Amino acid sequence: MSLMNGQALFANALSGLSNTYAILAKNSQNSGGLTIEELTNPSNTTIAQLGGNMSFAQFLSANFSAIDQDADGKIGAEDMTNLTTKLSQNGLSYQELCQLCSSGMGASDMLTNVLTYFNQIDTNKDGRVTNAEIQAFSLKADEEKLKTEYQSFKPSSMSVFYGDSESDSEPSSLVDNLYPQNNS
Repeated sequence: MSLMNGQALFANALSGLSNTYAILAKNSQNSGGLTIEELTNPSNTTIAQLGGNMSFAQFLSANFSAIDQDADGKIGAEDMTNLTTKLSQNGLSYQELCQLCSSGMGASDMLTNVLTYFNQIDTNKDGRVTNAEIQAFSLKADEEKLKTEYQSFKPSSMSVFYGDSESDSEPSSLVDNLYPQNNS
């Protein structure tokens, strides 16, 4: 297994949000931001420009009041900057990963692994995973795999002299199933 790096997940989620906002703002009738009406009922032109992918717009709509920090009824550029900064610093929740990452990346192995092992990756139990937590989990998984591999090389009294006929098989232990498999 190679080191899992969640940076691509976060970059995809944040750029998807930013790009969707830019398209929606460009087509907005209001200056200074997007209204909830524009998010929930975009024009056909806007939907076409988004390529039919409305998951980022739905995320903005569902979280409208939390994103609209100044409560002016619009999500402005500053609100979007605050959102992307907050998400990059605090990480993404399980639901945010599902909604924001699967829409732009498809079903990637990285996303599948992070969602599968979400509770183990979230070491501080705040309900969010950061890139640092993803990398730490990956290192731990690699360490456990190596421990398992090296334990299988311990000689038995018979294998020292006659060799181990099972040495061609890959080492296996109960912890092998706790971590993502190397697909390379």
